[in-house]
Amino acid sequence: MKMKNKYILIKDVVQPERKTESGIIIPGETHNRVAEVLFVDPEDKEINVGDIVLKLIGKGTAIRMDGVNVEAVHRNHLLGIIK
Repeated sequence: MKMKNKYILIKDVVQPERKTESGIIIPGETHNRVAEVLFVDPEDKEINVGDIVLKLIGKGTAIRMDGVNVEAVHRNHLLGIIK
């Protein structure tokens, strides 16, 4: 696969419900902003496959590939790489 115009293929990272020590339940995010990079142009030296990134909501194109929901987003719509 070759993506054009600096687009990146990402998959949302499921963030489960959490519980604090005091018992407060923090639900998983309704609008997931964290995603894993599945494909990136080999010439891109900043972002790598497997990186966890923070993305803007509503800026990508949803695609279903091999039964998995993925999203194509422009590189400029990523807010940062989570280390």
